[in-house]
Order: sequence, then structure tokens, then C-alpha cells
Amino acid sequence: MRSLLRAELARAGARPFVWFVAAAVLLGVVGLVATGWWASRPPTAAQTAAADAAFADAMRVWEADADAVLETCRQVTAQEDPALSAAEVADRCATMVPVREAFDAWRPDAAILVAERLPSAGVMVLLGALLLGAGLVTAEFQSGAIGTWLTFAPRRGRVFVTKGAAALAVAVPTAAVALALLVLGLVVVAAVNGVPSQVPAEHWGRVAGEGARWVVAAAGTAALGVGLGFALRHAAAVTGVAVWWVAAVESALPLVLPAVRWLPLSTNLTAWATGEATYTVPDCVPDPTAPAGELCRDVLHTVGAGQGALVAGLLVAGALAAGWCAFRLRDV
Repeated sequence: MRSLLRAELARAGARPFVWFVAAAVLLGVVGLVATGWWASRPPTAAQTAAADAAFADAMRVWEADADAVLETCRQVTAQEDPALSAAEVADRCATMVPVREAFDAWRPDAAILVAERLPSAGVMVLLGALLLGAGLVTAEFQSGAIGTWLTFAPRRGRVFVTKGAAALAVAVPTAAVALALLVLGLVVVAAVNGVPSQVPAEHWGRVAGEGARWVVAAAGTAALGVGLGFALRHAAAVTGVAVWWVAAVESALPLVLPAVRWLPLSTNLTAWATGEATYTVPDCVPDPTAPAGELCRDVLHTVGAGQGALVAGLLVAGALAAGWCAFRLRDV
């Protein structure tokens, strides 16, 4: 088994397709880092001058009306919250004084940059893992190499397992490197652009946990691709099934049957990666003022991480079972 796995890994590493997919995923992540740099870039000289002018205008207005505005603020604050002391009332009203930083364009810090782009990077990683899992298997069938390989290793069970393991061995490092590159790149971008950040260490622990769950999801997606590859044996057929799933289950089904909006894979993967996902289901009752009308409201539902993992895991298990049965029972 070990020699067979080593041979599978060597063959996977020798395929240009594998390196192409990995490079495409990393290039997509670099693009996300570039958008982070653009969003957090320092203000230009013209923007700084405009902010200075706006601050100067605000200060002139404030200095002309400061006493009246502060007195009104103290009276209103004291009436709204009589328990406040005079010093506390004064502190609250002191925040009305214009500050220069308020006139600068808002720039996201490293934590916001990562939070906004990690889901997009996760989708890229999952697509890459699906391509790697399916491509490594379908290439064997399309080239006819699987027949020669079975002559060398006639036990189909071992061939099935080692090909799946090779796909995971390629997809998991690709996903981990891509997500690590995203986080480190955005942290460096924020630091280079001089964005102030006071992110607690607990936040980065949560980011690491979410990234690890995306890597696990990438492993499952690669296994899904392996199962579909063995079952369908053609990359075009796998692509067709994927397109049908997106059109029918991810897009049309939630519109036709709102009650099963928990079923789409996107919802369950989001729940697994982020801890939860939400969806709404319309709840309608007859309108007493219009016999043929209805009164509807959206009811919010939550999908937990456990449910997301269960649904996605069952889908992967079904694909692997179908792939194994097709490989075991059909001629090559």
C-alpha cells in the first residue's frame, strides 16, 4: 500500500494540471490581497487637503456656536438620564467637539480585511480542491492509463483508496498555503499602509479556527471530486453534474421550496466554516381584509456547524460510494 501511495503521489506531482490549479488558486488569493491593499491605502495629498479644509470649516462653526450647543447637550442629557453626575454629562457632551481623524476616509484594519475576504478565498480553495480531486481521477480514465495501472496493481480497492489519498495530499496543502498566504498578506498590507489596529489575540485564534475548517472542507470537496471522477469517468460529465447542482439545488430549489433552504451545499459549508448560517422562510396566513390575499413574514432559521458538517459529509459519502461501486463493478 505504501509503495502504491508513493507512486500515486509521484504521478500527481508530475501532472501539469495539478500545478496549474494550485497556481490559479494562489493567484486568486494574491488578487484578494491586492484588493485589500487598495481598500486600505493611505489617503492622497488631495484627500488630505480636503479633509483639512473640512475640519477647519467644522471648527469655525463649532467655535461660533460651541457654548450654546454644549449647554443644550447638557440639558438634554441630564433630562434623559438623571442618574448621571455633572462630570459624566460633561464628558458625554465633550464628544461633540470635531476631531481631525473624523474627516479622514475610513480604512479597514487587518481584522476587517481578513474577515471580508476569507469566505471568498474559501470558495476558491473549494473549487480548486474539486478540480484536483476530479481531474486526477478522470485523467486516468480518459488517457487509458487506469487499465495499465490495474495491471500493475490489480486490487481495485487499494487503487481507489490511494488515488483518493493522493488527491487529498495535493488539495489540503494547496488550501492551507492559500489561506495562510491570504491572512499573512493582508496583515502585511495593513501594516505597510499604516492602518492602526488593536486586534486581540483571541480574534486571530478564531481566524485560525475558521481557516482550519475551510481546509477540512477542501479535503471533503477533493474527496467529492474523487467520487464523482470514479463514478462518471469524464471531466465533462463531472462539470455537467456540478453545473446542474448549482442551477437546480443551489439556485432553483430554494425558490421553489423555501422550506428546504437548509439543503444547499453553500449554506451548509458556510455553517461549517463560520459556525452558523442563516436563511429565511416565508410564513403566510390569510389576510382577513382580503379574501384572496395573504399576509407574509420572513422567519429566520439557523443552520449550525454540526448540521452543516453532517449534510456535506453525507453528500461526500454518497459520491464516494457511487464512485466505488462504479469502479468495482464496471469494466475499465
